[in-house]
Amino acid sequence: MDEPLSLSLLYSANLRGDIALLPQLFTFMQRLKPGEDPGRLILDLGNACHGAAPHCRQTGGRSMLIALDGMGYHAANIEGALDARNRRRVDAQVTMALVDSANDWRYRPPSLADASIRLTLQPNSGPARLQICLAPAERTRMDGNVLFLRDVRAGQVGAVSVDLRQSPRVADSAIHDLPPTTPPNPGITSAIEFIQSEARLFHSRAATAKEPPS
Repeated sequence: MDEPLSLSLLYSANLRGDIALLPQLFTFMQRLKPGEDPGRLILDLGNACHGAAPHCRQTGGRSMLIALDGMGYHAANIEGALDARNRRRVDAQVTMALVDSANDWRYRPPSLADASIRLTLQPNSGPARLQICLAPAERTRMDGNVLFLRDVRAGQVGAVSVDLRQSPRVADSAIHDLPPTTPPNPGITSAIEFIQSEARLFHSRAATAKEPPS
């Protein structure tokens, strides 16, 4: 009997500008996905940045998205997170998909060439084999061909496996808490330090440009 076609994913949400958490989060995600799995998605369900975080204010919400892209995320819910100017800027800076109410993302896993997967905030009755809604839900569930993902807090990682053989179904799901003793990944730590430095420089230049001539 053939093994069932499946898709695995990890996801975060509600990071709210806690950029210092990301090096540990990256280490933890690597532990949750041992080996190479070309069919696995890494997603963020939104609220990555928050105005209370200086780097978020300084970059108009771009800093966390750039960091998540550097961590290998495939897509993020950016609804309400960026104005039009900063959306264009971050779109040119990252390779991950930016999903909002006006923009979906079509994904074809390398190991599942015949599977059409749509990541969206607005599921519909379209032809996709599987739709993944990036708006957080009360619980992880499958409704027809739409996968809804349970909301998680900063410091948690959701993990879901979907069987795609016939009608999609949730094969397994779990919410994992980040152990406080998880070591930070040095590469991500360096990237975060660079992003914060660039955010301060960007803010300084913008403030200088607004100063009236003496």
